[in-house]
Amino acid sequence: MRLPTINQQLTIYIPTGWWKGRYSTYLEALEDSTIRVAHPMFGSALIPLMPGDEVMVEYVYNGERVGFAAQVLQRVTEETPALILTRPGPGDIRRQQLRNFVRLDISLPIEYAPGGRKAGEEEPELLPGRTVNISGGGALIVTGESYPPGTRLDLVLHLPDRVIPVEAEVVRHVPVAVVPGSGDPVQTRLGVRFTQIEERDREQIIRFIFAEHRRRRRKGLE
Repeated sequence: MRLPTINQQLTIYIPTGWWKGRYSTYLEALEDSTIRVAHPMFGSALIPLMPGDEVMVEYVYNGERVGFAAQVLQRVTEETPALILTRPGPGDIRRQQLRNFVRLDISLPIEYAPGGRKAGEEEPELLPGRTVNISGGGALIVTGESYPPGTRLDLVLHLPDRVIPVEAEVVRHVPVAVVPGSGDPVQTRLGVRFTQIEERDREQIIRFIFAEHRRRRRKGLE
């Protein structure tokens, strides 16, 4: 696996602290022992990363999400603020598992339709559903139909302030009973993995999740 290319979109993951989360940036320069990235922001504010902080740098390579650990070496305060990070050594770039994404239990409206249409076929009607939980890598959803694992779905996620289209694959079934413990399944929840999503949209989902976790903590709900 290779390093990202100049101007490639990246994600900086902060693993601990108040600003724990994933933030969008891009690669500005590659040096022998360092990389330079645009300083990630939250809204109009710079994320307060300081020299010595440990982060993960994540990006897409050959259709897979990969990443490496890095340390902040320097903050560059110019017209365009930037961060100087350590450059990974050979073998330090690794595939990122979707389970690393933080998950949020929340009911959000979705629309869905089976994917994989052939050329010339009409677009199917989008059907209503909802999420049970969601992360940057997938979701647990409730639909009116049950689809076997491997089925491709076109989804439209309705966040409170935006609509996000994604392509997903069904990876598991979770049956739910009429009465807990009765063993009578009445609803099949589908675990889906996002297979095609714009990285900026993924970051919007992740930001929403962390903002909602912070809101719940402030209200004593978590």
